[in-house]
Amino acid sequence: MSKCLKCNVEILTGSDVCPLCNTPIEKKDNYNVFPIIDYNYKNHNLLYNIIKVCSIIAILISLFINYTVSEKISWAWFVIAGIVSFWLTLITALNGRKHFMKMLFLEMILIIICSIIWDYFTGFNYWSINYCLPFLCSIYTIAILIMRLFRKKVAKDFIFYATINSMIGLVPGVLLIVNKVSVKWPSYISVIISIVILVFLFVFNKRQVKNELERRFHI
Repeated sequence: MSKCLKCNVEILTGSDVCPLCNTPIEKKDNYNVFPIIDYNYKNHNLLYNIIKVCSIIAILISLFINYTVSEKISWAWFVIAGIVSFWLTLITALNGRKHFMKMLFLEMILIIICSIIWDYFTGFNYWSINYCLPFLCSIYTIAILIMRLFRKKVAKDFIFYATINSMIGLVPGVLLIVNKVSVKWPSYISVIISIVILVFLFVFNKRQVKNELERRFHI
């Protein structure tokens, strides 16, 4: 690599003169043409461990409640499936895959639909809307927030999917109002989390939320 002292530009060719001003150029040895990247890696071991503990506790609580209420394991499998899907998506996202927030959202919708269908064809005992719907909405909303913490280049996707996911998280609140939910506390958790996220988005990112909704839904 060479440098012209007059033009103050660096030249990667083997020329002895500057192509701009024809001034003899200064040679530099041992130059690495690849830029030096400063990796600013933060240790997230504590956060990982907290998520692991929360996941294990959620699985144990769902199994306990399911067995205590019906003396068999049924809807708890969907909660477990949701947590496993969350971890698979988290690992995929951290490995740099594209469109992981979209994949995360579609996973949540698919599991919710499957749980409602299973509940319907097994007598419709409302476990799908009492537990699966609010739990999955809460878990995936938190998952989207975690994705935002780890990946700084997903601001637009974060705003869009956090908004849509939080709106879906309000559905258990509607079911509470129309008395379709017999176990209320999971729905309260889902509604509270969704309201907090929506308030944060519309207070601090109102313009971005509006732009993303208009861009994606053409409204």
